[in-house]
Amino acid sequence: MTGSTVTYHPETIPAFKGNPCIECLPPRVKTSDVISRLACRPEYDPSIRKEAPEDRGMLTQTLLRLYQPCEKDIDIYNKIERCIRWGYADRNPLSPHFIRQQQHEYRANQQNAESIPYTQSYPTTSGFAILGISGLGKSTTLHRVLGRYPQVIRHENYHGIPFNETQITYIHMDAPNDGSLKGLCGAFFEQIDMLLGTDYFTQYDEKRTSLNKMKINMARIARTYHLGIIVIDEIQALCVAKDESVPIKTLNFLVSLVNTIGIPVVLVGTPRALSFLQKEFQQAKRACGQGDALWEHMDNDDTWRFFVKAIWKYQYTREKVELTDDILDAFYDEAVGIPFLAVNIYKLVQEYAIYSGKETFDAKSFHTIASQKMKLTLKMRKALLSGEEVNLRRYLDMTSFK
Repeated sequence: MTGSTVTYHPETIPAFKGNPCIECLPPRVKTSDVISRLACRPEYDPSIRKEAPEDRGMLTQTLLRLYQPCEKDIDIYNKIERCIRWGYADRNPLSPHFIRQQQHEYRANQQNAESIPYTQSYPTTSGFAILGISGLGKSTTLHRVLGRYPQVIRHENYHGIPFNETQITYIHMDAPNDGSLKGLCGAFFEQIDMLLGTDYFTQYDEKRTSLNKMKINMARIARTYHLGIIVIDEIQALCVAKDESVPIKTLNFLVSLVNTIGIPVVLVGTPRALSFLQKEFQQAKRACGQGDALWEHMDNDDTWRFFVKAIWKYQYTREKVELTDDILDAFYDEAVGIPFLAVNIYKLVQEYAIYSGKETFDAKSFHTIASQKMKLTLKMRKALLSGEEVNLRRYLDMTSFK
């Protein structure tokens, strides 16, 4: 089993003091420092432009490793911080109530009970939803934010108190392809097994274990290992379930995790997920407890300019190309403010310039290369740029909230 050496950091918020599951977390970052802490900017030396075309063409791939956060990423960081810390605030493993609850769970498990009694509600605990078209960087942002936390922490001694516990700060998994609740539980067990070397997936095989037992054991394991937060990506996969009631049943179960054991749940997906999130007020309420995060593609404004300036220095053509307003506009028209498309178009433009021997590019290059090399997304990009609702409905994962 992997894990990290524990360092406990004194807390300033009274509700967090004396809680080993909170004090072992990395210290909070000042808002002004969040972008620099989350950013991933690979090394770059302008002298690389003198190297052979084959080397420079290969190095354009470096752009895909670049991650430049913006204001919305700061918002996600703050939401995750609040979710994890307040989720643990009501689950202090040293509190008498928590110990009594563990005893209830142990007895229920020994008796093979059909349910576990929970004696506390968690009013301060809530999650949120991140919905947006593909390519905006939702999952990447979450990986960067969650990556700040050691995922597995092995406690031994807390300020002289024996405390031999294993803590999992987060689980980040995809919704099951079949949209089933059993599939969700199975994916959870797999994640735990990969982290701890356990065999829960085999132990609670969905073919031999009832759904109720799988749900009970998922909740029990989450509590046993002091799970901080559950992030479920690609939540729109629930739409594929043959039974229309499955998405609601799944969401009801996730809400029960929040209500009964105080674990915040974050749902991530495309606008297609709105079709079932908005059907039930309870789910919508729990999905936006921290304020919903409906991500839009960037407008052609200062945010877009900030993003392009951050990636612009990664040039591998022999000639240095200055960023002009014409290029900014052409670039936006083709990438429609979607970071994934922007990075790939910029990469393709440079590759063509290098391998063709032109060794430079201009505003027209972005239109030419995007139309030639990214034909599969052409209609979707035009639909998104036009903002015509009738066209956007043809592309569910590209639907705008605007």
